[in-house]
Amino acid sequence: MLVPSLRNPVGPLPASIYWRRRIVVLAALAVVVVVVGVLASGGGGSGRQTTAGSGGTPASSLTPGPTHGGSNDGTAGGSGGTASPSTGATSSGSPTSAPSGAPIVTGPSGGTSGGGTGGGAGGSGSGGSGSASGGGSGSGGGSTLAPNQPGTKSLPTCAATDLDLSLTSTAQTYRPSQFPEFQLGISNTGGSACKVDLGAKSAVLTITSDTGATVWSSGDCPKDTSPQWYAVPAAGDGPLTALFGWGRTTSKPGCTPGSGGGSASAGTYVAHIGLGGVSAQPQHWFKLAPFGS
Repeated sequence: MLVPSLRNPVGPLPASIYWRRRIVVLAALAVVVVVVGVLASGGGGSGRQTTAGSGGTPASSLTPGPTHGGSNDGTAGGSGGTASPSTGATSSGSPTSAPSGAPIVTGPSGGTSGGGTGGGAGGSGSGGSGSASGGGSGSGGGSTLAPNQPGTKSLPTCAATDLDLSLTSTAQTYRPSQFPEFQLGISNTGGSACKVDLGAKSAVLTITSDTGATVWSSGDCPKDTSPQWYAVPAAGDGPLTALFGWGRTTSKPGCTPGSGGGSASAGTYVAHIGLGGVSAQPQHWFKLAPFGS
């Protein structure tokens, strides 16, 4: 049986005011009880912990960017294993392998340059993106060429005034999971075929910051400095294309071949390629996207 004072509040104020106060207190107590119940049940179950659009499965972890300890010869480095970036995706959307070894060199359709499609792997000069082997299909629609073929060695060395160089990249902005790659186009304006050395001492890829500071160079500590001669077709027969890669690391002159450098940070960079005897160096601006973009 209720106490009369509970049914009929006693005090100097009207009874309606005391009833309102009781309702507010009871509502606050009800909210506290609900919150305690939710916390005790673990926030509503594991089903609430999935991300939107994930179809009920937990969100996968982000792939980290390049780690310290990369090789200065253009390879991705160290014992980082699966955390290493990959190059730009192929036409099927699958990433290609990390850059390493000598540049991949391709000739015009039909493989008319380089003394045919003889086998043999390219040298391991720095800054490249894989060994060049004869007979395969290249990125420019022609054949992948091997260096130092017998027919190539007998050609005269290209005059610097007969070479027209151009430089592009496989992407304008590279995600943290991608290695930058650069395509050097070499056109011969002369009337007959000639040879050019794309070895590590002659063809040097340099990466600078947007302020001009050198970040990495394939000439700092190459593994192989032997000449890598390729035939450049005569004018009108199509250009030679060399694909170089950068492992997103830093380097310094005189470093030990294959030694690790620090990771390059996100930002704007400029790729330069110098070719022995040619005064004009083509350059190309590109970006490394910040982690998570």
